[in-house]
Amino acid sequence: MNTHQPIIVMVSFPNREIALEIAKELIEKRLIACAQFSVIESLYRWQNQLENSQEVMMHAKSIQTYWAAIQVCVKQLHPYEIPEIAITPILEIDNTYLHWMLEELGQSGQQLYV
Repeated sequence: MNTHQPIIVMVSFPNREIALEIAKELIEKRLIACAQFSVIESLYRWQNQLENSQEVMMHAKSIQTYWAAIQVCVKQLHPYEIPEIAITPILEIDNTYLHWMLEELGQSGQQLYV
């Protein structure tokens, strides 16, 4: 994967307040350009117990270059012992949006994605 590949970062949180707090930190550090939040219902096994809980899912836009730093920042601030942190590449993106996104990430003027 191209290190400057646009990505969507997905992280689940126990509530909206924590999600917003961590997203603000990531935006201030210019590791993500923006974030959207959705309330989700999660079903999973944790410590041999079936759990069903409401969580908040964050979808954030960034680039592959920042993936490692995003993981470190989220793990430092996240209350979960093992937080869900995943990415998916953005295969196609509007050029105008991409330029805005790169500017917000401190990468304006660079040809990062073809």
